[in-house]
Order: sequence, then C-alpha cells, then structure tokens
Amino acid sequence: MSSGGFLLRFLVGLAGSLAAVSLVVVFAGSSQRAEGHVLGAGVTSGSWATPAELAWLEKLGSWDTRLLRGLQSAARVETTPRLAQKLMKRDGKTIVLHSRALEPAGSCAADLTTKVGTPPTARLHRAFDTFGLACEHLQRFHGAITLAINRGHVSEIATAQAEGKRGASVLLTADQMLPPGEVRSLPVIAGDVGQSRLEPRFARVASALAGKQLEVRCWSGADWHRLIREESSYTHGKLGANTLGFAGIGGTRVSLGPAVCDGLVDLAYRRARPTDEAGQLMLAAAVVTLSHEPQHSKGIAEESVAECNAIQLANGTAIKLGASPAYAAELVRVYWRHYGEELPAYRSSECRNGGKLDLGRADSIWP
Repeated sequence: MSSGGFLLRFLVGLAGSLAAVSLVVVFAGSSQRAEGHVLGAGVTSGSWATPAELAWLEKLGSWDTRLLRGLQSAARVETTPRLAQKLMKRDGKTIVLHSRALEPAGSCAADLTTKVGTPPTARLHRAFDTFGLACEHLQRFHGAITLAINRGHVSEIATAQAEGKRGASVLLTADQMLPPGEVRSLPVIAGDVGQSRLEPRFARVASALAGKQLEVRCWSGADWHRLIREESSYTHGKLGANTLGFAGIGGTRVSLGPAVCDGLVDLAYRRARPTDEAGQLMLAAAVVTLSHEPQHSKGIAEESVAECNAIQLANGTAIKLGASPAYAAELVRVYWRHYGEELPAYRSSECRNGGKLDLGRADSIWP
C-alpha cells in the first residue's frame, strides 16, 4: 500500500474521532460524558455559573470552536479523495488550505493561555488542565502530520494517528466537564415529580437503546432556563429556548428539558392517553426524543440518521413506558405525519420503508 493510501485510511479514522467532540442538540419542531453525579446525604447540589464563569466559558467556547472547526476543515481536506491526492502531491493551494486549517492545533496551548486564560474559580481548573493536556497531544499531531505530508515520512503517520486520536479523546473528556451546571449533583427520583433529577426508568430505556449505561437528567423549568444560559454562553447560542434536549456523541449523559420529561411522565406515570392529535404529538415528540439521544451516545453524529433510527425505535420505547402496542403505534403514526415539518438536518429521503436508513425491524411503524 502506498504511503498516500495509508495516510488517507488513517485520516478517515481521525475524522471520526474529531466528529465525536461535537455537541448534538434536538430542537423543538424537529446531545457530554461525566460520571453520574448523585446527590447523597451531606452532598450539596452545586451552584450555577457566576457571571465571571459565564464570561470565561464564552471565551473558552470561542477558542474551542475555532480549534474544532480547524481540525474538521483539515479532516475534510484529508478525507476527500481528490483533495487528499492533491495534498500528497504537494499541490500549493491544497497545502495552504490544509496548513491554515491546522493552525489552531499548532498554537493550541498558547491560544488557550492568551485567549482564554486561567479560570476565575477553582472548580473550573480540572477542565482547564484537561484542555491543556489535549493541546499537548494535538500539537504533537500537528507536527507529525505536517512532517508526514511535507516530507513523506511514513514512519510519522503512526505517531500522528496515536496523538490525533488521543487529543480528540481528551478534548471530548474536557468538554464534558463543562459547564458547571450541567454536571451538578442531582438526586435519583422516579415518578411524577417536577424537580431536577436523574430519572432511572427513562435511563433504563435509553441505556438499552445505546447498548451501554446512560444517565438521563430531567430538568425543572427554572433549572433548564439556568442550564440553557450556561450552555448558550459555552456554545455561542447553539442551544436556546427551542432546545428539547442535548447530549454528546459517544457520551453517557443525556439532558432533557421539562417539556420532554413532562411528556414522558404523562405517558409512564400519569398514564395519560390523549386521543387528539395535538396531545398525541406532544407525547410522540417526547418518546422520539428519548429514542433519539441514545443514538448519539452510540456514536451516530448525523441528525437525520439519529432521527430516523429514533422514529423506528419509538414504538418499542413507548411500550416500555407503559403504552399498549396499539397506542404506541398510533403515536408513531402521528409523528410521521409531521416528519416533513422537521428541520432539514433531521430529515432524509432514505428514511422510508426499504430505504438506506431502514433498520429492518419487525416492530417499526412506517407511514
């Protein structure tokens, strides 16, 4: 195998690792890993971000966004066959394009220090230090991959591969330590309650869909407002008033807004079974959201794929939450009737019976 072919195969893998750092959001009308924080005896719940912390999170988010966009732009050059061939042949324009994209990785640590700076509070230092560790790996990746491309040193490709994937993994870990409100300790409570909590019944359903242990965080209305304020600062407005829930690719934490959790509580605990379309659509949206987020936890980044999977799995999810097979099927049919109203990123022409996104499940409900 030629060095160019080997390099291309490696870069495809790296692109997948970098994609895992992206935050996934579910919006109305249309997902970060930390160990579960359970509120025990004598344990405080933790406080929300202070104004100084919000300002620091905003600077960190700008730095993080620039770094990720650069890495992902470089990955697109490296994984597009035509551009990858030009890159390996040292085409001037392609080299410049690739080098500029990688600049944030090369200056990662320096930019973290000068453009973000030391956190204003001690509780943010662990995340800051972890971002610094990610920079060490990404700067080594930058040097190794630049050498591999510019000088054709095949021996450097394995080093680049290891450092790039390690850097992406550490970057993801650091990202999932923030913001402070999202990782605060919560009590474990099942049932018809309105406070912020870890919901074990919903978590069992989500974990089965993801094939690994997940925690599902149901947030009260007041806490959701505070959480979205923190997330909006950190993500520069990617999350807002219309957000239903969010999670990270490959993570173990799912955060659901009060509208989704209220719908799930209606179905599972209040045993509400509305017969009007508006009421059924609200329940269906909650069920599909609970089915959608574990798709991201499995590593699926593309929203249209996660959504199509979720709709096909929603029938089983509704049944696990107490719906009869007939009522669960009706909820899915109602949701399908509004599929065309979802945001374009959540729809696909291949999401159909026999399409490329058909999971081939016997219990799937198609329109």
